[in-house]
Amino acid sequence: MSLPQLSCACIALLVLVSAAQAAPASLETRSLKQIAARNLALPAAPRIGDDDFSRRSRLREVKLSPDGAWVAYLESTDKGASLKLMNVVTQEKRQLLADLGRAQLHWSADGQALFVDSGDALSLLQVKDGASVRIAAFERKLQQQFVRVDTSRPQSALVEDYDELAKRHRIARIGADGAREVLYEGDKLLDFLQDDKGQLSFIRTLDADYVQRVARRQDGKWVAATQCKRMRACELVSASADGRALTMLLSSDERKRLVQVDLAGKPQRVLHGDPMALADLDHVKLSPRTGAALFAVYDAPRRRNYGLSAAARQAGADIDKRFPDASISIDASDDAAQWLLTERGARLPQERFWLYDRKLRSFRAILEQERALGTPLPEQQLAAKIALHYRASDGALVHGYLSLPPGKDAARLPLLTMVHGGPWAAFDGGYQTLVQLLVNRGFAVFQPNFRASTGYGEQYIRAPKGEFGNGRAQADIVEGVKWLVANGVGDPQRLAIIGDSFGGYSTLLALTHNPDLFQFGMALSPPPDFEKTMRGAAGNPAGPGELPLGVQLVDYGVDLGDSALMKRIADTSPAANAGKLTKPLLIIAGGKDTMVSIAAVTDYVATLQGAGKPVSLLVEPDEGHNPRKPLTRQAYVYLLQRMLHQHLGGPAVAAPSPELARLLEQTMRAHGALAR
Repeated sequence: MSLPQLSCACIALLVLVSAAQAAPASLETRSLKQIAARNLALPAAPRIGDDDFSRRSRLREVKLSPDGAWVAYLESTDKGASLKLMNVVTQEKRQLLADLGRAQLHWSADGQALFVDSGDALSLLQVKDGASVRIAAFERKLQQQFVRVDTSRPQSALVEDYDELAKRHRIARIGADGAREVLYEGDKLLDFLQDDKGQLSFIRTLDADYVQRVARRQDGKWVAATQCKRMRACELVSASADGRALTMLLSSDERKRLVQVDLAGKPQRVLHGDPMALADLDHVKLSPRTGAALFAVYDAPRRRNYGLSAAARQAGADIDKRFPDASISIDASDDAAQWLLTERGARLPQERFWLYDRKLRSFRAILEQERALGTPLPEQQLAAKIALHYRASDGALVHGYLSLPPGKDAARLPLLTMVHGGPWAAFDGGYQTLVQLLVNRGFAVFQPNFRASTGYGEQYIRAPKGEFGNGRAQADIVEGVKWLVANGVGDPQRLAIIGDSFGGYSTLLALTHNPDLFQFGMALSPPPDFEKTMRGAAGNPAGPGELPLGVQLVDYGVDLGDSALMKRIADTSPAANAGKLTKPLLIIAGGKDTMVSIAAVTDYVATLQGAGKPVSLLVEPDEGHNPRKPLTRQAYVYLLQRMLHQHLGGPAVAAPSPELARLLEQTMRAHGALAR
């Protein structure tokens, strides 16, 4: 889900740039006929086993050195993982470490060493001879952790910790010899910049009123530079050499952009905004050697990279031409001859890796042998994710994704709507195991990014205006389903809806207020009364540098003190309207859920049972809000396929394993939705 416990660095935004234009009409999906026809012409995929969709890549932490000479990576083994290096020119490979556990890799600024962050310690590994030394041990009670590589020194890293007794946060530099230099001590930093000497030059903090303060160092003191309202993007990217201007990620009431802020008060200059006028700017890719801005990166409807220099623009055009439908992450230095590309996509269960030769403007696949050992599914057997942009009843453009079984008539397919949690979250265009499994079983899958979803700008997030009963967000979902059916996608007699957390709540709302639309619903960790769940979550304390959830909710348009709004949400809640539910409902809940009261869930189910409603309930006593156990996740997929078979005519599901059968016997509390 869930109701967000987001750091200010993730959700804070600043009103300093002019409002952007609305998403252009050209984005609108006006017809699905061509999409359906192309899909029908594809060869049908063979049936794929449930477990095959979850095969994991043997490769992770694939990173290019700042000088472009080496690619480091971790390769999974039976004992853990091996750390290996590949020479970019010769493609020769050698192993540096074996039997590693969980670890993250970071190249040193000079490209001659690797920082290995295990979570408990930080080690420095020399490329030349493989010599390794632990330079820091992380104590949990001090909340010590790696922050980033210090680019001002050849082989230094920045770490942070928290002195709970003194209520002070520290940023320190740790060198190759383990020597520690404290660079900052004070309030929690949301982010910071360093000068060419490695000292902190600008910092961003959160004050007692949740205003973001940007300060710069002058004569050994921190002096106010600018400020940002809460819940507005205000991310530091770089500073001019004279310290008089900042480059920042900021947003207007529309989307997050790259903006130059003159600290003398001159008008700001927008450096980059989404050419599609669709998505927030996700981040700016900087060169690890010089700090030069290389790419503006957007993540909807797929990852898009726009060059910020002439060379980067040429490379970006080459990459986009070569990979027109993929999401490409670029690992680049402005003075490196080769750049590392990571290819992702809806039909790629395991990433692919490429080297882009900047001089030859050519592409070469790498680590193919290692990737093949993970036995990835053939992408031609999987479904593409089609980006949708449809009009809601109020005229606004709403976004989402559609996945269709290859070689099938879209109009005759059972259609499953999948609702994300949050509601302040979003689906993306990447690979999802459950989506591909469902498509392979013959179902179309619709994933709406209804208003309140993140990544499409601030107005999009706030558009529901707090109406999270049977209001605007829910209308976007329901209207999207009706729009698909009206445009030839989905059999109107075989529609269903599923979701987790807020998505589970949306599922309950749909069965309550649209009883004739869906044939069944399945909800994981659903709050039957969202108003009560928000009040309970708002009482949880905020961490350092974070906004309390109650404050976040107000900025999202949900004022818990607005009695009229709260009454509307409560009055339309599934809990208050249990008698309206007529279609089968399956709920899965965790006994240790601290977000959604298990008592509220079981009371709701008891009310439905008392009224003779078709409801089933599974309660796993040791699970929380998000299931962690593989067996619980297996139960989710197994029960979903049973519901699809019984209520939408999907294929029969194989009998559960003895272990899964025991779990179901022990945890099923009600059986009405699964009764034959």
